Amino acid sequence: MTLYRYPARALLADYARASVGFVATGLPLLFVPPNTAIIVVLGGLAGLFLLFGLRTGLRQMSSVEMSDQGVSVSGLRSMSLEWQSIRDLRLRYYSTRRDRAHGWMQLRLAGPAGSLSFDSNLDGFDELVRRAATAARAAGLKLNPTTLDNLGALGIDRTGLGGDDEARTGSNPG
Repeated sequence: MTLYRYPARALLADYARASVGFVATGLPLLFVPPNTAIIVVLGGLAGLFLLFGLRTGLRQMSSVEMSDQGVSVSGLRSMSLEWQSIRDLRLRYYSTRRDRAHGWMQLRLAGPAGSLSFDSNLDGFDELVRRAATAARAAGLKLNPTTLDNLGALGIDRTGLGGDDEARTGSNPG
């Protein structure tokens, strides 16, 4: 059994974004004359930044436990997923730059009881993705092309996970 957490240093930028956004959109509400449109727009944005900050706090308080049997998240919203019951695996890359040089990945695992999501800021993210890919292979899941490409970017063997493995890996069957 291995325990993972989101390190505080990885979440500092999210806390900073939430704080700056909340102040930049909430503070003007104190100084502008009452106007429905301004209140709706700035108040809505301030609310979104507040929710983002709360979500970041929840991620920092949660822990992820991975074992041979499955993965579980403990925190405000606790949930477990057994490897043998995995029904879907999606691995997406979100770029922060046009050249796709910087960004983060998000892993989504689904089972009968619901789904779990993890982002690449999680300590041990690569190990979690490897173990999830092994479980998906054992379950006979066919993953979408985006997920297969992202697994390849992490150096994870994609054999047995796609509908057309030979075409994706560049091997020639004959």
